[in-house]
Amino acid sequence: MVQQEPRNSNKKRIIEEIFSSETISMVGDLLTGTLLSLLILPFKSFISLILIIPALLSLRGNISGPFKARTARDLIIGDFNRKNCLENVLATFSLSLLTSLLIGIVSIFLNLLLIKTILLTINQFILIPIICMLISFSASIPCSILLNFITFKKGLDPNNVVLPIMTAIDDFFTIISFYLTLLLLGVP
Repeated sequence: MVQQEPRNSNKKRIIEEIFSSETISMVGDLLTGTLLSLLILPFKSFISLILIIPALLSLRGNISGPFKARTARDLIIGDFNRKNCLENVLATFSLSLLTSLLIGIVSIFLNLLLIKTILLTINQFILIPIICMLISFSASIPCSILLNFITFKKGLDPNNVVLPIMTAIDDFFTIISFYLTLLLLGVP
């Protein structure tokens, strides 16, 4: 006969896992926000760049969240393999490229509508989100897979632990990628 854990201890475990990972996420995001301010305030095109940042962070979260959840699901149900992982990575990169292009296009129109002046070239508006997401996801995906795997092997639920922690890590990767992209493209 299999002995089950009492329901209250399961709830307690979930709360402990989520609370600690959310605390890490919150502190990480506060530090990342500070870093963002320090890195992009000196740019002359700050007013145009600030339009792109929320969309990039949202995009990264909306696309990488399901990636992490699919990876965790595959680990939990015992279906984690190279083929599933590769399909998951390719789908994530494809979605990020398409939506990055859309962010670039929409940011051009928002810039014209709200700021009424062009501080960046059309190419910069388009390339900033695309290059930023390529760099960010290139760092984030291996980190996410590794964290999912380690968490699962330690007997924790990756869905409770990995998503909040990776939010802070991904935000950091995105901000650093954004900054590197601005330097690479010679943004004023």
